Amino acid sequence: MKAFIKNMLLLIIAVSFIGLIFLSCEKKDEGGTPSISYIRITDPEKADSHLTAAYMGDLIAIVGENLGGAREIWFNDQEAYLTPTYITDRTILVNVPSTVPLELNNKIKIVFDDGYVLLYDFLIDIPGPEIYSIKCEYVPDGGTVVLTGDYFFYPTTVIFPGDLEAEITELSKTELLVTVPAGSTPGKIKVKTTFGEIESDFLFRDNRNTILDFDTRLHETWTAPIAYADSAPDPAPCSGNYATIISDEVSGWDWENNLMIFYWPKNAGLPETPLATGLINDLVFKFEANVPIEWHGVRMEIYMSTYDNSSGHGRDEDSPLPSHARWMPWKDGPYITDGWITVSIPLSDFMFDKNDPEDSEQGSRPIPDLSVLTNLVMMVFGPASAPYYPVEICIDNVRIVPK
Repeated sequence: MKAFIKNMLLLIIAVSFIGLIFLSCEKKDEGGTPSISYIRITDPEKADSHLTAAYMGDLIAIVGENLGGAREIWFNDQEAYLTPTYITDRTILVNVPSTVPLELNNKIKIVFDDGYVLLYDFLIDIPGPEIYSIKCEYVPDGGTVVLTGDYFFYPTTVIFPGDLEAEITELSKTELLVTVPAGSTPGKIKVKTTFGEIESDFLFRDNRNTILDFDTRLHETWTAPIAYADSAPDPAPCSGNYATIISDEVSGWDWENNLMIFYWPKNAGLPETPLATGLINDLVFKFEANVPIEWHGVRMEIYMSTYDNSSGHGRDEDSPLPSHARWMPWKDGPYITDGWITVSIPLSDFMFDKNDPEDSEQGSRPIPDLSVLTNLVMMVFGPASAPYYPVEICIDNVRIVPK
């Protein structure tokens, strides 16, 4: 019995030894230890361009020896997806992960099928944050601001005017929801991450060149009614009083006082002052809007006219500057907003003549001279076909500001 056990032990040792020799020979036949010679982009015409860094999501080629056994590849602490058909002994094609690392070691780590680990120095260029837009520029203290952009990663800090840090309630790579700090003032919003910081191009609560705010800067009182903030209106205001363009039913070319906002400074005893100064291509017409019910089919027309022209719509033949903008957010279907938004219309879009076709995308009459325009009209007016629908469009903080 002892002899049998002894022989079995010898056999096991021998088999193990042969296995080790086989593995060793197999490794030797494959060429030896894995190594990385360099990393390049995948464009064949730029194959000689070696990389020491890449951006998240970039496709790169790792070039070396004995790479065929790769089973995992990590960039910092983020694992990349490996496609077996993109792995050979000489190269690995792989996309840098698009998720931001929590810990930076600036290395690529490749784990092979036999457990061997290969490390290689390589930087991932992670951009600083970018801010593209804000859902609404006017949000009261304690309300929620929605910022759209890119490269929003934890940890992120959002600073409002007055050097006030905001509470972040939701965060994704492309969107931030933050609570407006108490005491915030007009100005730029700043976003900071580990990888950089940026200030918004727009101004939060932009109060430059306000034409109408329905608090101290008023329109003709017989046009769209004012919803007073102290009366708890529905919808709730974004900044004080607002006007509501409203009707139970709007058909084609309806002329209703409630569908209009007229600003005529001469009637109010105000001086003859241009609505804006500067180059048309550098300016944008902005206002806050809240559309709580579906808006169908009848456009909003916006136009400016001269100090002595208070004839109404400006379509009469003696109107010298009938350059209209058309706001039609319902073109792809019934339109409704989720609360207040900021609407931006480049002043160069004020280009339609009264005789331009209804479906025209390009107007025939751009504004010829901004310096003489003092009056403003916003009205829901135009073609429509049955069935006819109600309309309710809340408007606040009408302004013309630099882009």
